[in-house]
Amino acid sequence: MNGQMHSIRTKTALLLVIAIVIGMTVVTLMAAVAIKNLGADASYQILHLLCETGAKNLDDYFESISQSVEIVSAYAEDDLAETDLKDLSSHLERVSRIFEKSANNTTGILTYYYRIDPAVSNTDKGFWYVDLDGTGFTAHEVTDITLYDTEDQSALVWFTVPKATGGAIWLPPYVTENLGVYVLSYNVPVYKDDTFVGVIGIEIDYGTIAETVDNIELYENGYAFINDDEGDIIYHPRIFVANLSGPNKPKVPEGLLSEDSYVRYTYEGVKKQAVWKPLSNGMRLNVTVPMSEINGYWHRLIIEIVIVSLLLIIVFTVLMMRLAGHITKPLRELTVVAEQVNAGNYDIQIDYDMDDEVGILTRTVKKLVSHLKTYINDLNSLAY
Repeated sequence: MNGQMHSIRTKTALLLVIAIVIGMTVVTLMAAVAIKNLGADASYQILHLLCETGAKNLDDYFESISQSVEIVSAYAEDDLAETDLKDLSSHLERVSRIFEKSANNTTGILTYYYRIDPAVSNTDKGFWYVDLDGTGFTAHEVTDITLYDTEDQSALVWFTVPKATGGAIWLPPYVTENLGVYVLSYNVPVYKDDTFVGVIGIEIDYGTIAETVDNIELYENGYAFINDDEGDIIYHPRIFVANLSGPNKPKVPEGLLSEDSYVRYTYEGVKKQAVWKPLSNGMRLNVTVPMSEINGYWHRLIIEIVIVSLLLIIVFTVLMMRLAGHITKPLRELTVVAEQVNAGNYDIQIDYDMDDEVGILTRTVKKLVSHLKTYINDLNSLAY
């Protein structure tokens, strides 16, 4: 009988434990899937927010540069309408005063200039003001445009490209021939009626852009970088500037020129995901982070949940074993009563008196033992 009691207790506890394990496993799996999806969504939202904020900051800066140049160029063309092209000196003085005020109110400007096409005037060449150390703009000797073929867009790009295209243009970073500084420029061609007169432009400090991009960081190894629409890297925090200005400019990894703004790619054996946003000057801002760092976050959460689930299963198993023992205890007592009655002992006490099935069975057994005791006593009295 004890073996049977132990069997009932074991079966009851085992059934409860199995139910708990199945329930906890289902809940853990559901939580793991939810955390994985939540982690992936959160990483995308973080990348998207950082990229969007960075792009807005860069666009605001580029917009301030382009507005400064366009305001000056608009003034210059209005002034040219009343100026004889044979005498541009007074015109250049007026434009210079306007340009100086605009440049002083715009951050990151290294140089500003207004250059006259030699075909228009051989005497009035224009002006070029430079501020490399932040102490203020000073006049610099202008480049001799007559030494270049202004139809060749491979040289003197700040002048030849706007002249050829006939419209305002952002030029990719280049090293100024006279200053040896890596800059980015915005240039606008100036016309009098249909005659090309010259170019007004601003060269901005490459470091201003780099600082904005460098401030975009996430996780441990996430970073941002800029590329043009051809895939050439314009700025990268982990690539030396000199390597970006040579003839063999590094390209963005394959896949980053996708039309999908959310990209997964592999670079030097490392799986990464990135979000990119177009910039107002035609470039792209990319924010990228290794997949291992993104997955590591929700991996840790899942491991923690699994550990907690295992601990709960152990605790519940112990509790279920104790509960099963508590449930089968009155049954074990009834077993003892049956063994005592079978041995002829009818004077045994049964204390369990709960209002449950075992309590009903206990009271029934007590009545049975009492009746059996009376019956045996009656038989004994008749025998004597």
